[in-house]
Amino acid sequence: MSYPMRFKVIALSVSFIFMQGCSWFGNHESNYGRTIAGLEAPLIPDEPMPVPATTLDQIEDSYRSALEVAKDPSIRHQILVRLADLEMARSEKNQLDAETQQQFFDGAVSMYEELITLNKARPVNGELMSNERLLYQLSKAYALDGRMQESDDVLGLLVGQYPESSFVAEADFRQAEKAFSDGNYAVAEQLYRKIMDGGDTTPFYGNAVYMHGWSQFKRGKYRASVKSFTEVLDRSLSVEGQTLADLSNSDRNLVNDTLRVFGIVFSYLDGAESITDIYQTLGQRHYQHLLYLSLGDLYLEKKRYRDSADTYRHYVQVFPNTDYSPTFSVKAITVYNLGNFPSLILPAKEEFVRNYGVYSNFWSTREEEQLAVLKPNLHLYLDELSSFYHAQALTNRKVRAEYASLKAAGKNPPFKLPENTAEPNFVKAAGLYQQFIDTFPLDTKVAEMTYLMGESYYEAGQLIAAVSAYEAVAYKYLDTLRGAEAGYAAIFTLQRLIDDQPKKTENDALLVSQWYEQKVTNALNFADYYPTDKRAAGVLTKAAQEVFERGNLERAQVIAKRMTEWQPTPEKTLQKTAWLVLAHTQFDLNQFAEAELSYQQLIMLLDPADPDRPAIIERIAASMYKSSEAQIAAGEKIIAIEKLLAIRTISPASDIAIAAQYDAANYLIELEDWSQAEQVLLDFGRRYPEHSLTATLPPKLAFIYQETESWGKAASQLSIMANSGDPQIRRNSLYLSAELYEKSNNRQKAIEQYRLYANSYPLPFDLAIESRYKLVELYGHINEVGKRNYWLKDLIQQDKKAGAGSTARSKTLAAMASSKFANDEFERFITIKLTLPIKKSMRKKKAAMDQTLKSYRQVLAYGVADYSTDANYKIGMLYGQLSQDLMNSERPPGLDTLALEQYEILLEEQAYPFEEKAIDLHASNIQRAWEGLYDDGVKNSFKALAELLPARYGKEENKIGVSRGLH
Repeated sequence: MSYPMRFKVIALSVSFIFMQGCSWFGNHESNYGRTIAGLEAPLIPDEPMPVPATTLDQIEDSYRSALEVAKDPSIRHQILVRLADLEMARSEKNQLDAETQQQFFDGAVSMYEELITLNKARPVNGELMSNERLLYQLSKAYALDGRMQESDDVLGLLVGQYPESSFVAEADFRQAEKAFSDGNYAVAEQLYRKIMDGGDTTPFYGNAVYMHGWSQFKRGKYRASVKSFTEVLDRSLSVEGQTLADLSNSDRNLVNDTLRVFGIVFSYLDGAESITDIYQTLGQRHYQHLLYLSLGDLYLEKKRYRDSADTYRHYVQVFPNTDYSPTFSVKAITVYNLGNFPSLILPAKEEFVRNYGVYSNFWSTREEEQLAVLKPNLHLYLDELSSFYHAQALTNRKVRAEYASLKAAGKNPPFKLPENTAEPNFVKAAGLYQQFIDTFPLDTKVAEMTYLMGESYYEAGQLIAAVSAYEAVAYKYLDTLRGAEAGYAAIFTLQRLIDDQPKKTENDALLVSQWYEQKVTNALNFADYYPTDKRAAGVLTKAAQEVFERGNLERAQVIAKRMTEWQPTPEKTLQKTAWLVLAHTQFDLNQFAEAELSYQQLIMLLDPADPDRPAIIERIAASMYKSSEAQIAAGEKIIAIEKLLAIRTISPASDIAIAAQYDAANYLIELEDWSQAEQVLLDFGRRYPEHSLTATLPPKLAFIYQETESWGKAASQLSIMANSGDPQIRRNSLYLSAELYEKSNNRQKAIEQYRLYANSYPLPFDLAIESRYKLVELYGHINEVGKRNYWLKDLIQQDKKAGAGSTARSKTLAAMASSKFANDEFERFITIKLTLPIKKSMRKKKAAMDQTLKSYRQVLAYGVADYSTDANYKIGMLYGQLSQDLMNSERPPGLDTLALEQYEILLEEQAYPFEEKAIDLHASNIQRAWEGLYDDGVKNSFKALAELLPARYGKEENKIGVSRGLH
């Protein structure tokens, strides 16, 4: 049965049932009585009386009994009508209960025809009765028995006799139906239009609208039919949000069939675009998605897969944010799959994810209940898409690598080099993995997806993002399958970041530093979370090494300490590195005792031929050396010395051992342990004769020998030093050795050293002068007068040569030397006697006196007080001696008494000026006493004056006793 014919039967049944119900209340709408709205609320008794069931036969018997007693024609007429209706009802029941097709309404037809004839033949109460309702019931009986022509004829009679009847609309509808069935679609269209023009109060309006659309469709007026069919849906789906499940079965069938015809209509037009265009004019409908769905389903039914999927996707493109859009997207994907369009499935799935995924506007505006519907497909599509792009990227990279390999081998690849799509596909895959994670954070596949995302980011060169993903897998999700691999990958990737980062700017350095810190943190986490992984020990050891190299000693020490305690014991190489880092950090942190122990542990891991062994031994020595320094600082010198001396047994040839023994000697000197200090220094000299420090031993030994008053040994050491390559040391050592030889009474060696010094080092001037003075003294001790005088003269010459550079000491020594030579002249002056002839001897005496005066004036020229007062005294004595020598000179022989007396007077006159001169000189000299100078020269002048002028200078000093008692 066609769609229009199926709905014609449904419409007739609905119409007849409706009219049958009305027949119980009379022929006109005014006989219906009160409406439900006008009824009073019923009172329900507490115990309602049961109503016994009544059969049609019982009702009919009641009416027939009433007919027998009824006298009023109108009442009898009504009873006859009721009896006819009861027959009609019985026939309908029999038809419904029957199992075979036959006629059931002959009785009802006969009764209605009889009533119609009676109404025409006689009036009731003076008026003809209306056959309007009876004609309708008769037409209905014919129709239910399938006698459509008779039914239509009776209905036409009804319309002709009662043009204003409420049954006219049904008559028109029946005529329209007949015209439609006969294929007269233009007439049918007009008749349906006529019913529609009567308004939607008629019960046939909805069916008329529906069939009006079909009439237009049959005439090829597809666009015109859309409006009619739209009105059908407007009436059936009048409430927004209403679904087919909310409708009655008949309405649901009507809607489904209308949608079906809509699909056919739009398939004849321009498909989905027609829907969009037409409803831009008609106005959008809340059920509009059903139109696209119907069209897509129709295409699918016809196996027009591409058109079906395009229809669904067209809806999504026009209405991307409706609640129905995700379903349409899924249907499109399903159809592409059915139609075997693999190239179209992928973009459709991507579109679904883009439109409805967790990052979409759609997602952000929906409740969780609505989102739950999306999640199964998102789960599937995100998994498929991410895997696809990841695989595509890997394949592309593999093919390109194969191409390059063949080229490198000089072969022509049998395929073209594909475009490099690996990197963008890796990025796309990573983004899809991330979207899966964000969409399903509690899903069991999140850890796997995160790991694959890290792999994709890594392959795409987005290393920072890769690290974050790896860290999440390893330390957030603690994935038992991939956690260790991800943790190791994070470390590896951070190292690649460090290696690849340019290191030109301060910002570059900052980034590298941050990545190093992050890498170390990852290494520690790796060891914490995955200690059984075979790579954990190596990772931790490497972290300790790198932290140490970057100068974070405290942290490196903690990591290395942990590594040395690692169980099970790792391979020897890792143990060596761990102990080495631990020892180095302890050493650099001044934990020298601990460092020594760690180096000792390390040395036990080394083979005898290990090339690192000498360096480690030296480190042990260094630790001991530094440890001794700490002990020295703590005042534990004796213990420190023992440790220093022990180093030479561990690493005898090392620089540290040399320094340790040398320092031990110095500390022994500080402790004044002269004997052990001497032995350590002498041993040092024997062990390391060519070492530069050996040259510094003589002064130390010299110092020890001086402290022990071993002057000769001290001098010998200084003599050795005098042969040093350092001019300063040679000079100082030479002079000091001379002093010590002098102190040890080895005057000959002292003279040799002083003489060598005097001849070799004119500077510094003061020591050069002093060395000459020492020679003067030493030659004096051994009574080498000539050599002593030589160096006295040299003292005078050196001071004279110094000029303005002369010193008080050089002047004093020069004055001393000059005084010595002046005194020699004085003694020679004294030895010259005045003999006859006086004039001749006096001339000699006078020459000696002049020479002596000259010498003493040279002494006075130095301005040295001690020697100046002595020179003045000696000059005074010189004049006094000449006066006395004159008075004691030989007398000429043969002088008488008078002549002798006159001669002596003459001598006195000659001698007196000299005596006066002597007194003046002594008096002038003693004036120094009033200036605070009271040396031997001044004292001697006082004595001389006491003899020359006893009355004035020869008085005894009165001494007053002083009590020493305490008061």
